[in-house]
Amino acid sequence: MNPITSDAGRDPFFPDPVLHQPGGPPLPILWAAHTPESCRHLFEDLELWVTWLVDHYSLDRRFVPECWARHWELVEELSALHLAWEGAYATTAHADAALTWHERLALARTRLADWVARTGCRPGEHRG
Repeated sequence: MNPITSDAGRDPFFPDPVLHQPGGPPLPILWAAHTPESCRHLFEDLELWVTWLVDHYSLDRRFVPECWARHWELVEELSALHLAWEGAYATTAHADAALTWHERLALARTRLADWVARTGCRPGEHRG
């Protein structure tokens, strides 16, 4: 048996693909300019990416609480971070774009922690 694969034959370090490789320059989302139906579709994509982000970078509730989707300040911050990620990993991106994205992630973590602290939400308890 290969030492880096699990008993099921899957590689624990490289999980099954969850996201797609962005193709070209992403478009910013102005949430207030979309219909509720359009927002739901856009939000599904954001939710998938945020779930991946939290898991991939081991972000805890101090940065992204369970109720993040009920706080527009967090939605806007995470949406902007997602946009930057798409730009950094687009097939048209420059070689150092991913490094720049990680620098932006570090800055965003500080802002996310500030937003989360302002919500007053606790694990299992949404306030707002």
